[in-house]
Amino acid sequence: MVKWKIAFTGVNDEDLEFYKDHLKEYESKFFKKRIEEIDLKEIKEAHILCVFVFDKLTGKVLSEFENLRLIITRSAGYDHIDLKFCKDRGIKVAHMPAYSPKSIAMHTISLILNLTRKIKKVQKRTLDLNYSQEPEILATDLDELTAGIVGTGRIGSWTAKLLYHLGCKVIAHDILENEELKSLGVEYKSLEELLKVSDIVSLHVPYTPQTHHLINEKRISLMKDSAILINTSRGAVVDTDALYRALLNGKLSGVALDVFEDEDILILNKYEKGISSDKSLKILKLNTFDNVIITPHIAYYTKRAVNNIRKCVVECINMFVHTNSPGRFEVSL
Repeated sequence: MVKWKIAFTGVNDEDLEFYKDHLKEYESKFFKKRIEEIDLKEIKEAHILCVFVFDKLTGKVLSEFENLRLIITRSAGYDHIDLKFCKDRGIKVAHMPAYSPKSIAMHTISLILNLTRKIKKVQKRTLDLNYSQEPEILATDLDELTAGIVGTGRIGSWTAKLLYHLGCKVIAHDILENEELKSLGVEYKSLEELLKVSDIVSLHVPYTPQTHHLINEKRISLMKDSAILINTSRGAVVDTDALYRALLNGKLSGVALDVFEDEDILILNKYEKGISSDKSLKILKLNTFDNVIITPHIAYYTKRAVNNIRKCVVECINMFVHTNSPGRFEVSL
């Protein structure tokens, strides 16, 4: 009988105890480090590799594994994995598509409310002992606004429903139209039309070659100067350089990014090792603006979501070991 060998990367102490307790029948190795910091000789015999979004699984990295049969990423997105290499080698890939889409939708709503209520500007004023009520902090009610949801999968649909129940007029864009949203009165439009009429544009698309820089200079120019842009999908869906120029020129009244290009440089403190980029410097600059909010890829990061991810990973491993399939978690290659 095969003694299943599993390698986990990027595991914190809380996750470690859970996985050790629920995977006792397997030979597992756990690393707090990312895969790029691990000597691959230590895990090259693994049958299952469980990673997170900051582990870059290139063909070069994956070619070091001798027995690899399944990769599990503890995330909904899987653009950090070389899917072509996996397909060619017969390696199955699994992800966590629905651990808690509502958590990400609620974070999106919190970003929208912070921008429309101008919380960052208000806080800066009160820290300077300025408690006066002046027009520059005059807020806007959500039920006066049109929200455009780009991508109405699990997360986008929850965001649309929450905004609808908060009184927004909601419109949407997606290749596949959600019938439940349409029954609420949500109207689907082309992306260009949505950008032109929306007061709020919220992005909820996966990262693919087709969505790379989906929001670029041309499309930003279509948006209202008074509009706000929210990105809780993937960083490279928005062209950082174009967004930076737009904000410097007074285009858009607010921006909130939970994800952004080259985010690992800041989130993983790579700058401490002298690693930087033009885009990461632009994000640092934008974060000083009163109308820009940056959060470090934490839209998913709630107690319920984290616990669901743990349970789903264990379920996926057991399912694969017993059926040779990751079932509902499998990524179509």
